[in-house]
Amino acid sequence: MNSSLMGLFLFAAFMTGSPGPANLLMFAGSSRLGFIRSARFLIGLIIGKTLVNLAIGLGVGAFVSDESLIFTVLKVLSSAFIVYVAIGSLKSGEDHQADLAKFTFINGLFVHPLSPKTWSMILLAHSQISDSGFDYPVRVLIIWATFTCGAIIFHSSWGVAGSFIGKALNQNLWVSRVVLFITILFVIWFLIS
Repeated sequence: MNSSLMGLFLFAAFMTGSPGPANLLMFAGSSRLGFIRSARFLIGLIIGKTLVNLAIGLGVGAFVSDESLIFTVLKVLSSAFIVYVAIGSLKSGEDHQADLAKFTFINGLFVHPLSPKTWSMILLAHSQISDSGFDYPVRVLIIWATFTCGAIIFHSSWGVAGSFIGKALNQNLWVSRVVLFITILFVIWFLIS
């Protein structure tokens, strides 16, 4: 196997599996609602990441990476949106309908396109396999497939783990609140770093 591809697979596994806003929100939503009821949010996450892959494949990524103002705007918008979802769910208390209103397909759809982490990791992936010998369209397809598989596997894993914890603790509101609070702290750290 091409060493560039092996590096890409390891990089994608680490980046999509690590605790970031999408994974933490999936965990929190599933701990409150169960995995099945959070599936709409998951599908939105996956399609949102596909949109970023498509945009970068069409060349928009070069523009975003060269313009620090755009990257900063993405960083602030992403942080504000994730905090909006997290705080809205924190305030919902025992109201599962309010949680369902936050963990929607549309909200999941916006997480990755607004995330500078998503843009950065896919741009880095492109640079990582630029010397792999594959034509550009094939590289775009490989990166899309790799990150899509990673998102399906790892976002789902975080959701299943959240669902198990929610069931074990009888969908304890405090577990969800702790995870959402950690998500907010992660976003604040991301903003100031």
